[in-house]
Amino acid sequence: MKSTVLAVAAFFMLAPLANAATSVGVLDTVMVLTESNAGKQYAKKSEARFKPQLQALQKLEGDVRTMQEKLQKDGPTLSAEQLKTRQLELQRKYEDWQLKGRQYQTERAEADNAERETLRPKLLAAVEKVVEEMKLDLVLDRQMAIYSSTRIDITRKVIESLNKTK
Repeated sequence: MKSTVLAVAAFFMLAPLANAATSVGVLDTVMVLTESNAGKQYAKKSEARFKPQLQALQKLEGDVRTMQEKLQKDGPTLSAEQLKTRQLELQRKYEDWQLKGRQYQTERAEADNAERETLRPKLLAAVEKVVEEMKLDLVLDRQMAIYSSTRIDITRKVIESLNKTK
């Protein structure tokens, strides 16, 4: 809903420019961040950094599934007290898995955001270079565009420019 409102507002703001022979480019920033050399290097570094945490989370998830299956299998033969004890153990393990999952997601998101912030000046410089070369008046993020022609997509050029910077 919010993005639709923004797109409609952008349309009405940009409509007068359409008559003035405005040069527009569209940039897929997500693609730039994932396919540029800097983005690929960060992805490898991030994967290595978070791999132990992810493996521990996957093991914990497997433990929860195993406990659930065992409880379903053994449930009918357990006493009420044993059943309650196992259900409580399962609930604790499940809550631990959820908590660690949220912690993992938070830490990963914080690391990703920090990396984006360090990459931002280089990205802006690469965009400015492409804008100057192509003499563009406006660059929109692809996520804000309802439709864009491949003729105005500058993503590959920005990736190339970003890859050339040190």
